[in-house]
Amino acid sequence: MLSLRSRIYQIAAVLCTAYFSIAVAALPGLTATQNKLQSTESCCDTLSSFLPGKVHDDTALDLDAAYEASLASYYSLQEQTLNPTCIVIPTTNQDVATAVFILNTAYGLSMSGCKFAVRSGGHTPQAGAANIEGGITIDLQQLNQVTVSGDKSFARIGPGNRWINIYPTLDAQGLAMVGGRVSTVGVGGLMTGGGVSFYSGRYGFACDNIYNFEVVLASGAVVNANATSNPNLFRALKGGSNNFGIVTRFDVRLFQQGKLWGGTYTQIPTTETRTDVFNFIYNFTKSATYDPYAALISNFAWEAGVIELIVNDVEYTKPTPLPPAFEGLFEIPGVSTMRVDYLSSFTTEIAVASSTTNGKSNMFATLTFINDAAFMAELYALADTMVTDMNTHVIGLLFTMTYQPLPHAIYSKSAASNVLGLDRFTDDFVNLLAVVSWQLASDDATVYAAVKKLFEDAEAAAKQKGLWNEFVYLNYAASWQKPITGYGGDSKAFLESVSEVYDPGQLFQVNVPGGFKLATG
Repeated sequence: MLSLRSRIYQIAAVLCTAYFSIAVAALPGLTATQNKLQSTESCCDTLSSFLPGKVHDDTALDLDAAYEASLASYYSLQEQTLNPTCIVIPTTNQDVATAVFILNTAYGLSMSGCKFAVRSGGHTPQAGAANIEGGITIDLQQLNQVTVSGDKSFARIGPGNRWINIYPTLDAQGLAMVGGRVSTVGVGGLMTGGGVSFYSGRYGFACDNIYNFEVVLASGAVVNANATSNPNLFRALKGGSNNFGIVTRFDVRLFQQGKLWGGTYTQIPTTETRTDVFNFIYNFTKSATYDPYAALISNFAWEAGVIELIVNDVEYTKPTPLPPAFEGLFEIPGVSTMRVDYLSSFTTEIAVASSTTNGKSNMFATLTFINDAAFMAELYALADTMVTDMNTHVIGLLFTMTYQPLPHAIYSKSAASNVLGLDRFTDDFVNLLAVVSWQLASDDATVYAAVKKLFEDAEAAAKQKGLWNEFVYLNYAASWQKPITGYGGDSKAFLESVSEVYDPGQLFQVNVPGGFKLATG
């Protein structure tokens, strides 16, 4: 006998098929563009029928405040200026299941206009990563629960959270989790893309500290993926991004944590200072002497073509001022905000410092290389040349080159349980991240081309010196980069096999164009 839910889905399938068939029947005389628009509007109308009050659009005479607020909350201008035909704002996992079921039904009817995007915090900058022009966007921001278990060993976290919603709750209970380092970043993308944390030295990536994923599959089924139930899906979601379904809840490990020592240490760059900082990063990154309680992000920032500051985000996850791990850095002259405080204070500090890029044209790009101080200096010189040239014709340019230690001591923790492919390596790495911001959309093509060339030159130089590594951190990757390929052939083949099992129709590969797809990413 069919369950009540199965009967509801059967009835919904009949209704959806009938609704779409009526729409499709009217389409033959229309152009391809008109067909796409008609089918998208049909999808939005059907979604609205089954999810009343939770589907928002820009077709009404009066502005839909929820639609406008959703767009305005994206990090980058590129994502803010895309206009989906409608935005679905679910409040429960069953809302998500209903939406996916309807969209999968449309996909089965070959309705090309019903492509969709899925967003959590919306922090990935490239256009189309978590929004879509003329399609449907599923905005998960209302799935923002934070529920600590009775024994305080784990928490249930909604994917629509930003870290600013989570950390104060945990701080107040003397608890922490392995999560993001910028309070305004969203949970969903960071957790399914790997997730580097101030606690990674102790516990590895954020994805390695998830006990269970609740996920909506292409069929509309809601399943749990963990070590004993759907274990292959469980592993695939640890780095596999949005390729398998929509995660509607993360059950994450908690641990006891009080205040920590941290803040920013800012230096005026000179040739000597840069050399000293690069040497410090090199020594800090060595696994043989790595302190698992220490975390570092070193930012070299140019504004309007002039390098102004070196800003080091320094965290030590004990309330111990100036531990030996950081003594060398603080011997270099600078100004600090160092203090003992809760994690939420430090992640907010970084968010405030980076807020000048919010709502502007933005991009990320990344490179992984074997720890080498001289090569860090060479990368700096390449970037300085590029920024000097771009500043002559790009308005409002802000370029930050960030060096982040990724020693074997960090990435080896639980490496075989995720799909990042780092279990192949034993070297100590440095992750390079470029965060680029500019004022005018008319400069987009110029900036994209210049940054792409910079990273092509950097990669070539790394290969020539035997320092290059193929790992591309997905959460920092530019649109042209291939993080899934960088996981290695075995991981990629595993991800493709999991996709065939859990998404046999390939809904999330074909009709969710945003992000890095298995075949092309």
